[in-house]
Amino acid sequence: MQNTSSWATCNPNSINKLQIECIDEDDGSMTIHITWDETDPDLHWWTNLGPEGQETFMIDALQQACDCYVD
Repeated sequence: MQNTSSWATCNPNSINKLQIECIDEDDGSMTIHITWDETDPDLHWWTNLGPEGQETFMIDALQQACDCYVD
């Protein structure tokens, strides 16, 4: 079973511990590369999400951020 998480279940300050890099690709797209300390107890929730859960979390977070700017 895949773990799930949301902004409500993580320590908001732990988000600052994720190292996020946006890479512009040659084809005009962008890749988001995230690294973190897998032994950091504050990021246990993130590590446990696994790749699919992390991707879903980031897409949801970006969507919520964009929604703030839509009338």
